Amino acid sequence: MADRSRGGARNLPQGRDPSRLSQQAPRPDAPNRQRRQTRRGPPHPRTHHELDPRKVAFETLRRLKPGDLVDPAVLETLSYLGHGTDFAHRVQPMVEDAVRFAILFDHLIAHVASRPALELDADVRAALHLFLAWFLCGDAKAVYAHGNAAVDLLSDKHKGRGFVNACVRRLGEFLKVETQAPEDYRAVLAAHQPLPLWANRARLGAGRFVSAERGLLPDPQTQLAEHLALACALPRLLVDKLLEQYGPQGAIQACVAAVERPATWLRHNPLAASDSPAAWWISRGIALETAPIEGAVDAIALPWNVNVASHPDFVRGAFYVQDYSAQLVAPAMRPEPGQALLDLCAAPGGKTGHLAELTQDRARILACDLTEAKIERISSNISRMGYRSVATVMADASTVQFPEKFDGVLVDAPCSNSGVLARRVEARHRLDADNLAKLTSLQAAILENATRNLKPNGTLVYSVCSMLMEEGVDVVHKFMTKARENAGWEVEHENFLLPVPGWHDGGYLARLRAPES
Repeated sequence: MADRSRGGARNLPQGRDPSRLSQQAPRPDAPNRQRRQTRRGPPHPRTHHELDPRKVAFETLRRLKPGDLVDPAVLETLSYLGHGTDFAHRVQPMVEDAVRFAILFDHLIAHVASRPALELDADVRAALHLFLAWFLCGDAKAVYAHGNAAVDLLSDKHKGRGFVNACVRRLGEFLKVETQAPEDYRAVLAAHQPLPLWANRARLGAGRFVSAERGLLPDPQTQLAEHLALACALPRLLVDKLLEQYGPQGAIQACVAAVERPATWLRHNPLAASDSPAAWWISRGIALETAPIEGAVDAIALPWNVNVASHPDFVRGAFYVQDYSAQLVAPAMRPEPGQALLDLCAAPGGKTGHLAELTQDRARILACDLTEAKIERISSNISRMGYRSVATVMADASTVQFPEKFDGVLVDAPCSNSGVLARRVEARHRLDADNLAKLTSLQAAILENATRNLKPNGTLVYSVCSMLMEEGVDVVHKFMTKARENAGWEVEHENFLLPVPGWHDGGYLARLRAPES
């Protein structure tokens, strides 16, 4: 089985019954073979041969609550089952596909089941979601093997085995997988053309589609919101807000971007390596592109599935993995060597490190975040990248006040992650009205507190990896009340960035200037 298999089954040679393998007649050399075996020690109680990635994925998914992070959930399951975390890459793609497309998968199950998927037993629903992930996102030709594997995820005594068996057979007959060359979204958007939508098929990413002969989805011409919510597996609240704030064309672009994996973007660290890391990949035949970043080195875009850690200079910090949209934030501050700079919500440390690079590691930078785990993550990244101008402190960004005032304060506020749903697949399941209200309140509090740590005439940069206006422009504009405008506060720069499918994430940033006194 390939390391990144998504449920592909191993098949014995035709006619071989696995239950009879141990009953075959011994070969003439059997005694000698037995003696050779006795010289070997007993097998390790857990070897990679015992690892069934599908069952680990099932154990993870059946316990996963809506909005839970996938990475730690997979690692926790591997540890619980006695496997090493080195095998996470064989499990995680399955779980990510099941989480990414959960809303779509529930809709597909409803076509063949007698009751809604959300009313099903949790184990039954998890098994059906994994079957659809294997079938639609993996080897479509192995649909029957995937179906058998999904049934076998349930114990022999589980009452849902028959139901799962019936559903997977019907789904295998009802659904088809189509493939074509990946769509050139950038060319379509550059021509100001709408991205196509269909009532009988939905995108699965990278030129892959699920389709059916009869109606699969609501008609996008007459029921656009319903269609986008199901076809792109997004909460209806988000789709409604995107349609209201960006209109049909912008909403379609943002929703489709949640399905298509964006490029892997790198930021060259000139402090650690004078030469760009791009040349190494080019010499190995890997296609890449660059995009200009005002006031900084060009961003480098690699295919999404490239293993960046394979680069010989990764360990010594020659580059940092950071999306194009995120690379716009630190340069917006226009930091200078010798300044005192504060990153209030710094984890995992990417924007903190960018500030260090932009100031030639000659500023005084303080990275702040709320928990010990986040501080450890910042410290680990800072250490790998080799920065010496960064210190860390654990504190609450909404209340902390430092004795020293700063020339620049960066607020990369906690948000819904609605601009990075292609990467943060679980975030869509946390997005509801209550959580959004809590986030906007927290964002306003952090922004307000940032001013208490800023010098007169200082620079304040506010950013979120969200497309929603209530988390971005609305927070800033509420902050810039008439009283503040009269007091001399100024919005010097704003940037709205919708995600581009298969290319980069979305977000918002603003640069504010404090009054001189």
